[in-house]
Amino acid sequence: MVCLMVMVAIPAAGQTPVKDTERIVLGSDIVPKDTAKQNRLVNRLIAPKGGWQCGLSVMYADFNSANSDYMLLLQGLGARASMLKLAPEAAYTFKNNHAVGVKFNYMKAGGMVDAATADLLGNLSLTVSDVNASSNSMGGSVFQRTYIGIDKQGRFGIFWDYILGYTRAKTQFAAGETGAAHTVKEKVNIAFAPGVVYFPMNNVSVQANISIAELSYADTKAYQGGDEVGSHKGWKAQAGLNLLNLSFGLTIHL
Repeated sequence: MVCLMVMVAIPAAGQTPVKDTERIVLGSDIVPKDTAKQNRLVNRLIAPKGGWQCGLSVMYADFNSANSDYMLLLQGLGARASMLKLAPEAAYTFKNNHAVGVKFNYMKAGGMVDAATADLLGNLSLTVSDVNASSNSMGGSVFQRTYIGIDKQGRFGIFWDYILGYTRAKTQFAAGETGAAHTVKEKVNIAFAPGVVYFPMNNVSVQANISIAELSYADTKAYQGGDEVGSHKGWKAQAGLNLLNLSFGLTIHL
């Protein structure tokens, strides 16, 4: 699996200081409105106000049963699967260490099982063959990101995203001689994704984040031979760590 995110931050016009007293210093303290409050964690400047960010994240994963040791219950397994994700995004830092942005998501996945036999302790045996599945999804989201700079050099920080998104996915499925069927799923979700960011160089940063909580509403409809054969609507709330929601990024600042 290969994950790559490339982002470019463009300073806003007029951001270059004229006087030394106006110079932006990464890692400097951000003074709260109520200076009487004493915070244990000092918020230091890591994302100056007025900056633009644009980028693209790419993820590709490929699976082949011949190279896997995880399907221990399947005998004679012949399976393949692949997944590609593209997610361009743009954001604007409207306040020191606070940004708002939009993201477009596209995912294409496909897989097939030539043949497999499941044998559970000799009491249950199930054989499948010629199973094909493919999925395409598109969606968009808006997010609000908050940074907290940790060190005085402005090199290391943490952040979290509040995400409001919409996704429409179509999944096609065929098994043996049963014919093709497909489902159409529309989902609206609210998610929370924390992460960490580090600047190994002045103009380069790396980051990692993962979605740990989500509330969603989905409308799913199933079709067989062009006719609707079933539907399901409902809310779903989940919290926890899922490695499929983990993403890594490389950011270039100009």
